[in-house]
Amino acid sequence: MATREKIIEAALRLAAAQGLSSLSVRSVAAAAGVGATTLRHYFPTQAELHLVVATELARRPVGDLSIADDRRDPSDRLFECLAQLLPPNGRRAAVEGWFELHRMSASVPEARSIVEGAQRSLAERVRRWLAILAVRGHLRPEDVDGYASSALALVNGLYVRALFQPGQADPDAAKNTIRWFAERVVDRRPAP
Repeated sequence: MATREKIIEAALRLAAAQGLSSLSVRSVAAAAGVGATTLRHYFPTQAELHLVVATELARRPVGDLSIADDRRDPSDRLFECLAQLLPPNGRRAAVEGWFELHRMSASVPEARSIVEGAQRSLAERVRRWLAILAVRGHLRPEDVDGYASSALALVNGLYVRALFQPGQADPDAAKNTIRWFAERVVDRRPAP
């Protein structure tokens, strides 16, 4: 493993165990088994290290799953797709990474670019899921954009709750909220 990747992996382990605030040059260098000057070579500022770590923590693989499978209930398909966007169960560091990246986006152009790109990509993905269901007659095409915005606002709200009220951020309750949304958005009658 290259030195830069070794540093990132060590920082991710520290952040997962102790939170993003635990990341100092010394602690990460020690965890990676490198000197502070070596770490500074790859990450000249602590903010650069935090940006990379926050980006990695906030990264979420998202797939289309079974959204186009007409043999399955359309609200179940939408629920499964949207549930991928929920805060990861038991991964406080991922929620902190999401928040830190958004916080940094107010003043760090690189972070702003990452957040804007991620939000744009997620919005396009959610619109695509809804458009697939609209083409199949499960919702009105003119409602796709509004429902996509609502879905993203709902997911972002669940992230904020997981951050500020971790004791009340029950993953099952979050899934139930997404299921409730999917059931109200989708017309469950068979497509014509």
